[in-house]
Amino acid sequence: MVKTAVIMAAGMGTRFGKYTETIPKGFIPFKGKAMVLRSIETLIDCGIEKIIIGTGYKKEAYEAICKDYPQVVCCHSPRYAETNCLYTLWNCRDLVGDDDILMLDSDLVFERRAISELLACPHDSAILTAPLTKFQDAYYVEQNAEGQFIAWSKYRNAINPCGELVGIHKLSSAFFKAVCDYYTEIVDQQPKLSYEPVFTEVSLHTLPIYICKVDPLVWYEIDDEADLKFAEENISL
Repeated sequence: MVKTAVIMAAGMGTRFGKYTETIPKGFIPFKGKAMVLRSIETLIDCGIEKIIIGTGYKKEAYEAICKDYPQVVCCHSPRYAETNCLYTLWNCRDLVGDDDILMLDSDLVFERRAISELLACPHDSAILTAPLTKFQDAYYVEQNAEGQFIAWSKYRNAINPCGELVGIHKLSSAFFKAVCDYYTEIVDQQPKLSYEPVFTEVSLHTLPIYICKVDPLVWYEIDDEADLKFAEENISL
């Protein structure tokens, strides 16, 4: 069973304006509790024993969590301002070691079954997706007849979408290492590369990763003040 999770929390959250002048994005409260604390408590409730937080901007806020949550360890990326989420994940590879992992973003709110159903998915590596219903910025994904992830796009009409990326993934140790090996070869040339194209490359040519669709699923990605307002008014968690 998966017992380790990686929360990617290095970004500066510039779209939040004044909110992130004093705190990192993961600490913005949703209904009175920081998003990252909601995620940590849900992960622990689902049996996760080790939570690696990939930090960058205002790393001290995340490091302070460790005293209240002994399951948490932080991995700082000093290059956070010039890199992207894939670099944050890759930077955590030594702490991950040989573990299978859950990987998630710090700016998500979601119900418990997002984690429990992904953990229960029979595939060693799986991408959590939700139905094609969300109207904010979305990443669409496509699968083949076997349910294998084969393509992604920001544009719904560019592929034959089966769902939207939630931002939570289950990665086997072998798949994670294949991603890290691939990125190691190009990290200096593409430090801002996102993880979606690399997952696609690995899934098509090295090891498959499958789609885990949960329908219905209560979740929201909170990127800015408008998202926060909508989530506070419409997302019941």
